[in-house]
This record gives sequence, structure tokens and C-alpha cells, in this order.
Amino acid sequence: MTTTNSTETTPAIAIYGATGVTGGYLLTELRRRGIAPILVGRNADRMRTAADTAGLPDATIRVADLADHAALVAAFSDADVVISSLPAYVDHGPAVLAAAIEAGAHYTDMAGEQLFLRRVFDEFGPHAEAAGATLVSGITDSNLPGDLLGYLTTRRVDGPAEVVISHLSKSNGNGSKGSAKTVFASLDWFRSGGWHYADGEFRTGATARHPELTFPGQTAPTAVAKFPQPPVLTIPRHSNVAYVEGVLAESILDTLSGFTEDVIDSLPESPSADLRYDLVVDAFGTDGRRVRGVVSGVHSYRDSALMAVEVAVRLANGIAKPGALAAAEAFDAAEFLDALAPFDITWRIEEL
Repeated sequence: MTTTNSTETTPAIAIYGATGVTGGYLLTELRRRGIAPILVGRNADRMRTAADTAGLPDATIRVADLADHAALVAAFSDADVVISSLPAYVDHGPAVLAAAIEAGAHYTDMAGEQLFLRRVFDEFGPHAEAAGATLVSGITDSNLPGDLLGYLTTRRVDGPAEVVISHLSKSNGNGSKGSAKTVFASLDWFRSGGWHYADGEFRTGATARHPELTFPGQTAPTAVAKFPQPPVLTIPRHSNVAYVEGVLAESILDTLSGFTEDVIDSLPESPSADLRYDLVVDAFGTDGRRVRGVVSGVHSYRDSALMAVEVAVRLANGIAKPGALAAAEAFDAAEFLDALAPFDITWRIEEL
């Protein structure tokens, strides 16, 4: 850890996957905070180009392949926190996570897959706790706001509450090729709707309990279908709930279900410039009340990177206990959301 003055220290933050679109946003935010990161990956030239493009000439470059566990551990050995920025965490995520734990570093990522997040809690969490490391996985524009809003909304209704998590694109822009690869790696799981939470256990089944939702700013309901939102796994860890499901507009799910390798190859590497969104969490109480939480953001990829850096800095400060934690277990939910306001990421809770 590098000392900047007598009262402050700059955290040592390592990034695996800094050369992609989201990695660029990570580097830009680290530079804004005055943090020169450790870049870890397979190609030194690409990492140096990414660092220079982001205005980080002092960034440290270390080469380590995902298949070389010893090299990864050595690359992370002096890091306070590792940020993993990868496509298809179900395939590539465990290597970085296992190495971070062995190196004694805290860890966060931008995984969007239930299947990977379940492994983080069930398989890697106990190892991290024993090593004194904290894991806060799944930091995306959907997952982190969904978990924090789940915490806040369920406390405004009588429980056990019923929770529905949804994501609304306000720009109709396209995601990146990396995101498409992530979906394709778990295509059957995405098509099936993944897990929902009911009466104390995680269950599968493709039918959404709420097949229509009227999104913020709309007057007509939108047809939705079950979607494997990761906060389904995290909200029951900290909130009194009887049922939690994720949904997405049927029109978007139809597009995702049609992914093939040829379709993915034809997609652009970078996402659209305009990717505004609302992340919506509806909590239904046993008292008949319905409370809605909304996080409104500017750009899904930029915002996910900003959130991941915020998590990493907080983990470096040692404010969370060891083990695998949901965001709302690690941080004060309202305070964390408030901290995103300088980036034009806003939130509100209203009774419907």
C-alpha cells in the first residue's frame, strides 16, 4: 500500500481484464481518484496501451494467464483488492477469484450470472473467510442497485415480502460483444429463467409470478418474463422475504434467446454510447402495500465500473467482515447509493 501523506493511503488495486470496454471505464475512474492500478492479463502491450490511453503511465503491468494459477497469485500478492473484469464468468471467473483469495486480497467483479454468484457464496466464501478476505461479487448496474434497493424497500412493508427485480433500457442501445458472450456461455440458463426464491429455497421454473409490469414513466404495462437476476440470490441473505424473482421485458429476452456464435461474431465490440436505464425493485408486503425502488443511471457499462471501483476502495479500507457478502451486508445501502450521486446515478423509493 502506497502512502500519499501522513493520514491517507492509496489502496493497491489490481485489475484483471483492463483492456476491454468496461476495463477502460475502470481505469478512468481510478485515475480520477489518483490510484495507479496493477494491470494483470495475458498481453503486456495491450495492457500498456490501455493504461496510457487512460492517462495512467505509472500503472504496473504484470503478465499472468488465467490457466497459470501460480502466476496469478504472484501478480496479486501485494494488492489490497482485485477487480475482475471478464466476459463469461461461469467459464473464466473462478481462476481470478481463487488466486485473489490465495494472495490474501479482497475481491469484487462485474459478474451478471447467477450460476457464478452461487459458486462465490457456496464454494469460495468459506475459503475467503478463512483467509481474511472479503468477496463482494456481481457489481453491475442491475445487481448492486437491485440488492441495495431490495434491502431498503422490504423494510418499508410488512414481511415476509414478495420482491420483483426488473431492468428497463431507456435508450434501446446495444450491449457489447463481451456481454453477448456472457449470455451465450449460459444460454440455456438464461432461457430457463434461472432461480427464483420461494419459501426458503431457490427453485427453477420458467413462469414469472408477475407477467406484466408498468415501468416508471409509462402508462401501459409491459409483458415480462422470468430472468435470472443475481439479486435473487442475495436479497434473501439480509431481508425478510417469502418470494424473490427477476424479470425482463419479453422483447429483450427474445433477442437474447436467439444468440448464436454467428450472431455474436457480427456484433460490435463496443456498446452503444447511450445506455440509460432504470433498475426497478418492487416490494409487496403482507399488508397489501407496494413500495418501489428505482435507480436511474447514465450508461450501464460506465456505471458498473464506477460501482465496482467504489466497492474496491471501500473493501481496501477494511470496513466489511471476511467472507462472501451481498452488497447490503457489506455496506450501508442508502449511504452507498447516495455516494453515486456525483455521477448522475440517482435513486428514489415511492409507494404505489
